Amino acid sequence: MTKPFIKYIWLLPIYVLLQVLVLNEVLFYSYINPYLYLALIISWPIKTPKWRLLFYSFVLGLLVDILSGNLGFHSTATVFIAFIKPVIAKITIPHNILAENDEITINKIGNKAFIIFSFLIIFIHNSTLFILEHLDFNLNILIKILASSIVTLIVILILEIFKSSKK
Repeated sequence: MTKPFIKYIWLLPIYVLLQVLVLNEVLFYSYINPYLYLALIISWPIKTPKWRLLFYSFVLGLLVDILSGNLGFHSTATVFIAFIKPVIAKITIPHNILAENDEITINKIGNKAFIIFSFLIIFIHNSTLFILEHLDFNLNILIKILASSIVTLIVILILEIFKSSKK
């Protein structure tokens, strides 16, 4: 096992518990929910085996599902974004700037690339999650998707700034 993979295994319960015990209970305007656990999938190194990310994303989503009481929604959304992450990375992240085990951080790929990459991942996750939850698509759901995506991006950017200031 590689060093980053072991780090992500240790971070998994922290992010899941923070999500379930704190962030799921604090809904902004009883409508918007930030999903901080997506930071684990966003920052996962690109050049690691795809099956590891898919498996990790499934376990991450399944734990959030089990502890939230709604089986299947989060695990489906996290596996889907793990599956399409390499394609989004090819489109948004400049080539040849990440080494084998480099995590995707704001310092490594730059502000603009990180924000675009993260927002696309978050938006696709939230779209999948909310459409599965409601089995419908209308203006209210679109507003919920956009608002939750923006708030999640802000929370992840704050986390990234905090992590980069510690180094």
